[in-house]
Amino acid sequence: MYISRYYTFIGLIWALLVSPALMGQTVDTPPKLVVGVVVDQMRFDQLYKYRSRYGQDGFNRLLREGFNFKNTNYNYVPTLTAPGHASIATGAPPSVHGIIGNSWFDRSLGRVVSNVEDSTATQVGTQLPSPYGLSPRRLLATTISDQLRMATNYRAKVISVSLKDRGAILPGGHTANAAFWHDWETSPGHFVSSSYYMEELPQWVQRFNQQEKSNAYLDQTWNTLYPIATYTASAADDNPYERAIGGKGQPTFPYDFKKLRERYRELGAEYQLLWLSPYGNSLLTEFALEALKQEGLGEDATTDILWISYTVTDVIGHTLGSQAVEMEDIFLRLDQNIADLLSALDQKVGKGNYLLFLTSDHGAIPTASYLKQQQVPTGLVPVGRYKMALANYLNQKYGAYAWIQHFDYEQLYLDRALIAERKLHLPDVQQEAASFLMGLEGVADASTAYQLQTMAYGEGRRNLVQRGYNAKRSGDVLLTFEPGVVYDPGTNLTIDRVKGSSHGTGYAYDTHVPMLWFGSGIPKGSSVRQVTATDIAPTLALFLDIQYPNGSMGQPLGELFDNK
Repeated sequence: MYISRYYTFIGLIWALLVSPALMGQTVDTPPKLVVGVVVDQMRFDQLYKYRSRYGQDGFNRLLREGFNFKNTNYNYVPTLTAPGHASIATGAPPSVHGIIGNSWFDRSLGRVVSNVEDSTATQVGTQLPSPYGLSPRRLLATTISDQLRMATNYRAKVISVSLKDRGAILPGGHTANAAFWHDWETSPGHFVSSSYYMEELPQWVQRFNQQEKSNAYLDQTWNTLYPIATYTASAADDNPYERAIGGKGQPTFPYDFKKLRERYRELGAEYQLLWLSPYGNSLLTEFALEALKQEGLGEDATTDILWISYTVTDVIGHTLGSQAVEMEDIFLRLDQNIADLLSALDQKVGKGNYLLFLTSDHGAIPTASYLKQQQVPTGLVPVGRYKMALANYLNQKYGAYAWIQHFDYEQLYLDRALIAERKLHLPDVQQEAASFLMGLEGVADASTAYQLQTMAYGEGRRNLVQRGYNAKRSGDVLLTFEPGVVYDPGTNLTIDRVKGSSHGTGYAYDTHVPMLWFGSGIPKGSSVRQVTATDIAPTLALFLDIQYPNGSMGQPLGELFDNK
């Protein structure tokens, strides 16, 4: 009897020591739903530039109740949409996941290919036959979505939505249940998908499309949410740094979309107007919430993932620039969309039952003509003229042949077959081209493929280039421009005629993005430790107790686990 009472006493002590409930803690359980929000072309400072004008239930709620990594920077170039979305989802840089740009030159095909192009697939749900097949097949690594699907024996659901096809397809990965995007070319503003995922659209998507919400939004007029005189964080509404939308003389409020769509209908781009208005974000939010409801996301014990990529901020940035009143108004209205999303998640999934993170795929440089007027260093790289100058140089050096196979933005592709035929040493020709380009105005550095394959750059510009270099897909010479310098796609611009923003470099205006975490298991706080978007996927893997994506090179965000 004495021994029995002794062990009973010991067992009680042990229970008190190890029982989380009795110690005031709870056993960690994975969230019912993970929501990944990507705001295309959102700079970190836009969280704060308009913060006093945001409501309390959108961005400010995330800042107030969640965790803010204030020093999040991309650690590779190019900082573009497709590489950004792929890196967030895979935890890997482009050197590993293979999405080295929104498009790139394919040596085997002898032409430029898109990041989600797939000739073996067809688009599903379009009213007219689409010549573009789309899928994630060009993505070389798994995503966190893939790892969750495999870990749960495919019971987990993954739904990914965006206005852009790449914004939906790449985060969902190879095994997503579905990716949906907004089609403005072959359908009247409907959401479509790919035969990679399905043979026909789900009934709920067909019903959503039948409501013709795109038409309803385009019958409205966009005016500022508040009196325009209060938009003091932006430049004047009428300024020379912005590109006027077709059919409208000046890039100024109001925007009568019902009238503008008549002009765009003639161009076959009527529904692209939604990408230039706050209504595009509202439409996507409605669609995402319908997916949440109809797909039953977060309703059982198996964690699901919902990806939402907001596109309008990027299109407005390229068209008008970050200084525009339109950009400020877009963010004030997006704040309301985020508030609506959080409210719906609270009601449908339950507070504390979902984990949400918000980040961006890249930032953007202020409009170059604006920078020049403010006497901030800037410049323009005329790649078309540089290509002609380099061709002449190589002709003089090696003979009159077509040495350049492709030259666009920062990537130079040499004709390797010709170089081999002329019995030249490829690294030597690469270096000759790089040395010539280094002497041109606006070019800060030129890295050769041979250098990137044989050297290890631990820091600096070439470290960023090396992380973005894929030996089978990248060019023979990769350029880095000087800070503030933008790319001229061959239109013979002058710096004073540059309109809108651009991105793609390794400088802070392009790399520094927000990263907010909120919800299940997330402590309140902030950190100024330098982290990167490739840290998101391994962090999610630990929250979900699953394997990292197979190419992951990021590190878990330890601050989110300090209380565990």
